[in-house]
Amino acid sequence: MNSHFSFFDWVLVLGFLAFYAYLGIRARTHSSSVDEFLVMGRRLGPVWGVATLAATETGLITLIYFAEEAYLSGFVALIVALLAAVTMFFVGWTGLIVRKLRELEIRTVPEYMESRFNTRVRTIAGLATFIVGVLNMGIFLQAESNFMAIIMGIPESRILLVMAVMLVVVVAYTMLGGMYSVVLTDVVQFIAIVAGVGITTWLIFSNAGGWGGMAEAVDRRYGDAGFYVWKAPRYGPLFLSWTLLYYLSGWSSWQPVVARILSMRDIATALKLYRISSLFMFMRAAFPMVWGIGALAILGRTGESSMALPQMLARIVPAGLIGIVTVGFLSASMSTYSSYFLAFSSILFQDVIGPHTKRLPEGRGRVKAVQAGVLVIGAFIYIWGSFYHFPESVFRYITLSGSLSFAATLTVLIGGIYWKRANVRGAYCAFLGSAIPPITCLAIPSIDPTYAGLLSFTLAPAGLILGSLAFGRTSTRLLSSSGGASMARG
Repeated sequence: MNSHFSFFDWVLVLGFLAFYAYLGIRARTHSSSVDEFLVMGRRLGPVWGVATLAATETGLITLIYFAEEAYLSGFVALIVALLAAVTMFFVGWTGLIVRKLRELEIRTVPEYMESRFNTRVRTIAGLATFIVGVLNMGIFLQAESNFMAIIMGIPESRILLVMAVMLVVVVAYTMLGGMYSVVLTDVVQFIAIVAGVGITTWLIFSNAGGWGGMAEAVDRRYGDAGFYVWKAPRYGPLFLSWTLLYYLSGWSSWQPVVARILSMRDIATALKLYRISSLFMFMRAAFPMVWGIGALAILGRTGESSMALPQMLARIVPAGLIGIVTVGFLSASMSTYSSYFLAFSSILFQDVIGPHTKRLPEGRGRVKAVQAGVLVIGAFIYIWGSFYHFPESVFRYITLSGSLSFAATLTVLIGGIYWKRANVRGAYCAFLGSAIPPITCLAIPSIDPTYAGLLSFTLAPAGLILGSLAFGRTSTRLLSSSGGASMARG
């Protein structure tokens, strides 16, 4: 399918890439210490906090997989958008887990595991989070490469070169400026994302015949199953339960998200950030879902469901506007990559390698170690994204692989904070129970990912409870706020 991408559109896209690189370089002077580099000196305010969190969680991969879900199911997919928003508001309202983490002034989520349990639990938690994050980023790159090849009219054989350029820019400004670079570029990228989403929604809505045309397409393809959750086979109670638990864990323990909480100037501001951002979490899912339904109305059913959105955009977006839309999509992609690079590099050094190294570098030495991790991750995801191919829909694959660490991390954090009898061996059992079902399902694709994902969230708490009760309260350290704060600074 031919794209309307013109010379002007190319100039616009390349100009924005250069601008993002410039912003990242300007931010390097603010990132001399570890706290400045990783959590922005804990001075992030509510307005910038909302912008950077919304930009991070509105990646191009997010737009792709939410559009695909609605393309495959119709309007019932909006229940996922609602669950995402409700769970984030709940965490912001109750302070579940994140209140304690912010009070302790830690830098990464696994850091809490050492203070409450021991170093090995911290390492396991960090390694599980790191593996899930890096492997998912490789999938991001693959799906987004195919997306950009279609919308920009680039031969598929050359798209990895274009994505490599984008990765080089993101890696460079993340390495140079740390959280300052991430936040500064995220704010600009948030504006570009909003502009791209607005133009895209208007064009799709117009070409699909409005709500009437989209509703007719869903009714023709899916009947009542496209409108009523209880009649939709892909959205049964088991899947919805799994999705609810997945989001609850993500908002309260996923490092790229929680890093914003840890960077806020106080806990009240941090929780306010979550409550406000819950509205954006609904919109970041609802808008691309409308696009997916629009693709169903405009294209009908195509061979590869995840690529229906770019195929439609290549058809309906004219020259000039398609460059602006592409800048929005690239901004969405880059904002996610920069936050994830920083989050997982910090976990690799702070939680996986650091606790087992007798002489840790301090100050700029530690910052340089995290910067090196960013570079290594960038190289790995480029290689992984070039070769690995996933069998499931993008959303369900990411949710399944995420359950490998999400279930155990949520369980061990809740157990550690709210249950005095939780201990080291219980934490081991929780991480083991969390990992087995997703790994088995990824190895045997014929297994329903819903069953595997929900089983992960069942075995993790069962493992923590049974393991803790069976082995007694051995090697458990109850944490006070003052003790945790001094540990985190040290």
